[in-house]
Formats: sequence, structure tokens, C-alpha cells
Amino acid sequence: MYKRRMKVFLALVAGVFVVLAAKLYQLQIVEGRDFRVQAEEAMRSRELLPVRRGMVTDRRGRILAIDEPCFDFCLDYRFLKADPVWVKRQKRLLAVELARREKLDRPAAKEAAEHLYQQRAAASWAAADELARREQVGLRAQVARVTDRVEAIRRIVNRRHVEDVTVREEREAHSIVAGLDTQTAVALQQRLGGMIGVEVRPSHKRTYPAGPHACHVVGLTGEVTGEEMARRNMDDRCPWQDRMRSDYLPGDAIGKTGVEAMCERQLRGRRGLRLFRLTGETLREEPGIQGLDVHLTVDIDLQKQAEAMLERRGFTGSIVVLSVGSRQEPRCEVLAMASVPTYDLNRYRQDFEELVAEKVRLPLLNRAVTQRYQPGSTVKPLAALAGLGAGVVTESTEIECRGYLHEPTAFRCWIWEQYRATHGWLAVRGALKNSCNIYFYEVGDRLGWRKLGDWFSMFGLAGPPGTGLPNEKAGTVPDEAHLRERGGRDFTRGEARLMAVGQGPLTATPLHIANAMATIAREGVFLTPMLALEGGPKQVRQDLPLNPAHLQAVREGMYKVVNERGGTAYKYFRGPDAGDLGGIEVCGKTGTATTAPQRIDSDGDGRITRSDRIVRTGDTAWFAGFAPYRRPQIAFAVCVEYVEGGGGKNAAPIAIELLRLCKEMGYVTP
Repeated sequence: MYKRRMKVFLALVAGVFVVLAAKLYQLQIVEGRDFRVQAEEAMRSRELLPVRRGMVTDRRGRILAIDEPCFDFCLDYRFLKADPVWVKRQKRLLAVELARREKLDRPAAKEAAEHLYQQRAAASWAAADELARREQVGLRAQVARVTDRVEAIRRIVNRRHVEDVTVREEREAHSIVAGLDTQTAVALQQRLGGMIGVEVRPSHKRTYPAGPHACHVVGLTGEVTGEEMARRNMDDRCPWQDRMRSDYLPGDAIGKTGVEAMCERQLRGRRGLRLFRLTGETLREEPGIQGLDVHLTVDIDLQKQAEAMLERRGFTGSIVVLSVGSRQEPRCEVLAMASVPTYDLNRYRQDFEELVAEKVRLPLLNRAVTQRYQPGSTVKPLAALAGLGAGVVTESTEIECRGYLHEPTAFRCWIWEQYRATHGWLAVRGALKNSCNIYFYEVGDRLGWRKLGDWFSMFGLAGPPGTGLPNEKAGTVPDEAHLRERGGRDFTRGEARLMAVGQGPLTATPLHIANAMATIAREGVFLTPMLALEGGPKQVRQDLPLNPAHLQAVREGMYKVVNERGGTAYKYFRGPDAGDLGGIEVCGKTGTATTAPQRIDSDGDGRITRSDRIVRTGDTAWFAGFAPYRRPQIAFAVCVEYVEGGGGKNAAPIAIELLRLCKEMGYVTP
């Protein structure tokens, strides 16, 4: 009996040892490496090192956007979450301090510490609220952003662990109000003794030295959204170190508009990462990689003056200036791309509500690439090339202008409407010089809307201009897709006639028109405009199938517009009141597009209808062209909204001032 019991006992003991041995084998041999890694990780921590965003400069290296030093108001994460362990420790430290300083016994010190903690916590929240109101940021939203950011880091780090671990960010202070100036930071430092859980840290913020100038081009940064993070961040399967350094976290800045958005990959940079033991020993440090600088082709001085030309006259509109080069060495760089009114990039956050509420002048709208206008007679040179290229007219084909096409009640020429006069018989050069509607109505009639649309598309009007700016719009050139949108209803001959004079269903942005002028100037070489030397789209070149003789006829017609008596811009460039351009010969085209009145949503139903209030009326006035005539160096377009009178009266004087300035700055030489 005894022996049997001993055998059972020894068997049980042996079984226990076998189980223990198997477990030790599993822990030390099978899973030993993983546990060693986890043990080492438990003794480590890591810190994200901030990185500065790259600069944006103009073509001469002048800074348009830069990260500059500032200070951030920060609150400890444990204070934000009212972590009971942390709060208890702070109260205990206060009690010890009060007991020593005030000679209080333990119960009295504990009670006083409770009161003092509440007082200092209230002071911390009061300071946060005061700064948030002054800087016009939502305090609750900022606290939620910090929480979301820490949780995002937890998700990345905890992918390496079986159980959740505490990440460093849960023991740190986080920025609640950023971008404080030195004076505010010094004042806060003096008040820190009366607060708890507060730090004032050196930081940097995005600033824009040019302020309102080129604001629509440079653009803005803003806080990254959840949708943007989901779209841009790495897959969860990627190494966690790469994700920590590259992923967007809640609260990170990202380019929202303009070049800031277009060149986000170049400008953003890559965070640094420091791994260290809890004893403070640094194990590895990977420094941050600062974002790359982006150099624009824009000249900020030319841009400022272009904006001022519109602002002085009280106009809203756009001015675009492009380099041209030649057919042999074509260039197409944006020298200026003004949109007026502007707004100060440095005050965008403070002025946001006012900017959004401005429904008449629309300061946030980039008119150069986003606003589509009917281009009026500025497309007549393109229509002439279409007619000549398709063979529906020749250089010598004459069409009679009787003041109207068939009857005086419809399809009239501007000269009939204003003076009850006619242009008589005209060929292509004279039709351009006099901007004769009847000639181009006939060209549109003979071509039809499909062929005319194909030619306009060749000059880039059907697609986005090609700078790469996020909000640039394609023009409207009727095609089969538009037919489907109209339920299959065909465009009429009347609409084809209107397209030939830049009205009806045809629209384009000022950059489209300036680039069309540049294409004519460089003898049929089409290039998409380049705005950024880094980070923008690849420039597209296309040699258009244009007959050199046809191009020369159109260029001569545009020369006559400005330089020959009777041309629609002659009196502004060559008349007694015209200024001296220093020998620069200009080819140009006036344009006046009848424009529907501007209405606002006055009844608040979320739609703009004919019952809503009219706030502006008038025409869209244009002047576009290139200079000099025989050796073009720049092309340009001036577009003015809601004015009385034509392009000659309103836009041509601005073009003259612009050309003088370009000559002074060396962009045009005789």
C-alpha cells in the first residue's frame, strides 16, 4: 500500500516537473526572444522629435512661407484626463510643501493642499481659456485633438505588445494653444507658480512674410483631418518606426490650399525619433529631416504691383503674366498670378468668419485658376485659327458686316449696337482689328460647335490649366459629355456662333486665356504653365498643327488691334492720352463678355435663384496679348469683373501699366 502511494506521489511530482520543464522550454527557448524584447522595451521609452516644414520662396529667393520660432501653451496629459494617480501625487507634494513652509500638521496640510490644487487647476484652465479665446481656437476641440493624438500613438506602439502599455505621450505636456509671441510667453512664465500641469515650450509656427500678396498662390496649412490621415498614412503592416516618423497624427499641420497643398510631400519633412532607457541613456537617435524648400516662378514684386493695379481702381478680377520663350526654346513660367481681393495669410484664422461671410467680393476665391468666365472676344484669335485651319475661310476670305448676321434683332455686331454702324467687308486681319462679331459668327456657323470645340481644346481650354494647384478648374468647352448632361439635346447653330465670340456655353479662367496667348506667341507650341520648380506636375508640351501663315495672319491682326488706327485698343495704346511704352510693340485683343448679374442667397434657402437679391451688375472686361510683337517674351491676360464699358476702357489701361512695369523689371525689352 505504501509503495503504491509513493509511486503515485512520485508520478505526480514527475508530471509537475515535466510540465514546468515544458513551460520553461516554451518561455526560454520558443518564446524567449519575444519576452526578452518585451522586457527590454519595458525599460525603454521613445520621444518624437519635431521637424520644421520647408520654405516657399519666389523666383528671386524671397521668402513667402517659413516656420518661425514661437511658444506653445501646453497642459500635462494626466491633468487633461484628471488621472487619479497623478492628481493624488500632486496633492501629496503640495501637502509636503505646505507642511514645511507653513508649519502645518498633517491633516491641516492635506486639507490646505486640496484647496490649493483646486485653485491652481482652475487658474490653469482659466489661462488656457483666455489664450484660446484670444487666438480664436476652440479649447474643447484642442483637448480632444490631444487625446486623439495620444490614442493614435498608442495604437501604433501597442501593435508590438500582447497587452496595452503606457506610452510616453501619456506622461507629457501637449500643446493646447500654439504660436504665442515672446511677450505673451514671458508673461505666462511669471504666472506658472500659480498654476499646475502647465508648461510654456519653445516651438515654431507657419508665417507668411508677404502677408496678403500672392495669398491664393502660396496657400495655407491647417490641422489634418481623419479623412486625410486615412488616405495618406502608411498601412498598419508597415514597420512601426517608419509609421511613427512619417504618419500624420491628430493635430499635425498639412497643406490645405495653394502651393502648401500642392507641394505637401516636399514641404512636410520627416519626424525624428529618439529611443532611450528609463535611466536616461540614449540608445538610438534618428534626427528629423526638414522639409524641402519649394521655389516658385512668381516674382513677388511683380505680383504685388499687379494686385495693386486692380485694388487702386476698386476692381475685382485677375491678372496673369507668363514667360513665353520661343518655338526653339519654349518656356511657360508664371511670373504673376494676381487675384483681387486678397486676404492676409497670417490673419486667416482670426479673420475666417469675416472672410467666409463676404459673399459679394469673395476674397477666398482664386479667380486666376478657379473662376470660369465667358472670355468674350479674347478667343477670336483662336476662332480665326480654327476657321483658317479647317479651311472654312482663307486669309483673303471677306465677310460682310452689315451690323447684324441676318436680321437686326439678333446676332448683332457691337458697332451696330453702339453706333448703328457697320464694318463692311472684312478678311481675318481686319476682323481681328475691329473685333467684328459678324465675321466670327459666320466662322462659328461654318465650323459647327464640335470642330470649334476641338480647336479650343487644343489650346488647353477644356482641361485644367496645369499648374497643379488643388482648386484649378477646367474651362467649359462643349463636347459629347455635355450633350449627355443636356439629355442628348444638341447644341444649336446659335450656340456655335456664340462660342466663336467667347459667349454662350464657352468659359475659361484667366490663366487659360493668358496661356492661349502664349501659345500663339511661341508659334503654336503649347506648354502647361509652370508655377513651382519642385513638387508641381510635369510640364506638358504639344506642338499644335498650325500653319505658320495662319499664325502670322492672326498675329498681324492682333498687332493691328493695338497699333493701327481703328483698332479696338488703339486709342488706349497709341492715342493722345496713351503713355510711352519705350518702343515695345504689343499684340493684343480686347474682350467684353455680357455677364449675368451677381446674386447672393438673400432668402437663406441654400440656393441662388432669380428671386435672390442682385448685388452686382455689369460686364466682364478683358485685355489679353503678348509682347513684343516680333520677339515675344511675355504673355498676359487682364480680367475685370462687373464693370460698365468694354475691355478697351477697363482692362487695356491696366495692361499698359502692367507692360511698363514688366519693362522696368526686365521681363520685356524692345
